[in-house]
Amino acid sequence: MTQWQGNIRRASTQDAAVVTAILAEAFMRDPVSGWIFPADDHRARVHPAFFGPFVALALRTGEVHVAGDGLGATLWLPVGGDHAEDEGEELADLENAIGPEAMKRFGVLDELMAANHPGEPHWYLPFIGVHPDHHGKGVGSALLRDRLAELDRAGTAAYLEASTPRNAALYERLGFRRRPVTLDLPEGPSLYPMWRDPA
Repeated sequence: MTQWQGNIRRASTQDAAVVTAILAEAFMRDPVSGWIFPADDHRARVHPAFFGPFVALALRTGEVHVAGDGLGATLWLPVGGDHAEDEGEELADLENAIGPEAMKRFGVLDELMAANHPGEPHWYLPFIGVHPDHHGKGVGSALLRDRLAELDRAGTAAYLEASTPRNAALYERLGFRRRPVTLDLPEGPSLYPMWRDPA
């Protein structure tokens, strides 16, 4: 696989719309997103409203990184240690944005993820997305390598839930290890929790 060589930078609030658009597009074919939003037209319509609050939360409490001029993006949230858990007001209006049925499904997912989230201090990667036009070029790997190098220097662990076995294999190449549990959505896909100790 080619390794993309472009510029990666930390995003600011001015980048919120670009990052939201990247994630909304990147997750259109994701199995977990398809489970939360079963109808394609509804998913296409509400995806920006769904991802917007998470982007706002990460910009306020964590870190958001962007590749190039909007090829891909990552959201990182600090967990444990000096960092208090902070869902924020950002997510308060989510139901209005996505509708009660999708909110109910997201609630099931959120509960499952919260119940299995590791307690030790780490940085959590809730979302990494690459625009579909740029898949297979190494953009996602570059975004991850850049941030993981920072976490290694700081001696900090990382955690994520992969939404496909294929994604899990990519994360394994970057030092993540599968945890001994899968998160199985009712009549839906599974997520694969993964932990990475600092190198």
